[in-house]
Amino acid sequence: MTNRKQHIADVALQLFGDKGFENTSTQLIAKAAGVSEALIFKHFGSKDQLLEFVIRNGYKRIIEDNRGGLAEADPLAFIYSVIELPFKLVQAEPHFWKLQYRLADSDMARQQHERFMKPVPSLLREAFKKLDYADPDKETELLLLLVEALWKQEATKTEDHGREMLDFIKGKYAQQ
Repeated sequence: MTNRKQHIADVALQLFGDKGFENTSTQLIAKAAGVSEALIFKHFGSKDQLLEFVIRNGYKRIIEDNRGGLAEADPLAFIYSVIELPFKLVQAEPHFWKLQYRLADSDMARQQHERFMKPVPSLLREAFKKLDYADPDKETELLLLLVEALWKQEATKTEDHGREMLDFIKGKYAQQ
């Protein structure tokens, strides 16, 4: 991939995250990236294909950066790493997660997110079983709901006590 293509994708990610996909024209991307609009179409074909590239590329980066995170053998440490995930991911890629939040209704974005999260529920269930929780399935479901809420809160920065809440939730599991 050319540096120019990646530069266009990086600029598009930032603009899509800040302004939304619908409110970001290819003309605006071209101007911000310092390239011609024709070059965007040459590299990506369309604005929709550019978005798809940005999403797929983002998840690819995130998976590579967090490869070892799901390998935690200690069950409580694994649960803590899942609780920390929204905070850690949004800190590393704020524009990407803001964009993902904005694309909640997009099938393509949702499919990529589900693919990314796919191994987590079964690993969480196993962790809760090892810790002798009475209902590992319900605990997994609850924790995933909490993680989803924390992720949305962190991605949109509607509340500024995300770190506090993470520590509070971790404390709940430590008391089990």
